Amino acid sequence: YLGRASYAKDKSQRRLLRPGIREIIPLGDIRVVSKKVSKGSRLVIALQVNKNPFEVINYGSGKNVYDETINDSQQPLHIKWYSDSYITVPISK
Repeated sequence: YLGRASYAKDKSQRRLLRPGIREIIPLGDIRVVSKKVSKGSRLVIALQVNKNPFEVINYGSGKNVYDETINDSQQPLHIKWYSDSYITVPISK
């Protein structure tokens, strides 16, 4: 799944992340498919900033991401993962 955090809560309206403010980013509209996982198994989830050359980089200026340039960015975005962060994984039988 690839998505923009600024559209996670409402896909029709962009909501920028704010520096220094903890955010909850819902991933509720994604489809998860897996094989049967044995009891006691561990899940590994990799979260990262998508900066591959085929994607448009969001510099956080509030402009349309397709119109932004590095010159529009104000302060660098620092992502901090807190030790009490968590991901809820839905389980169905």
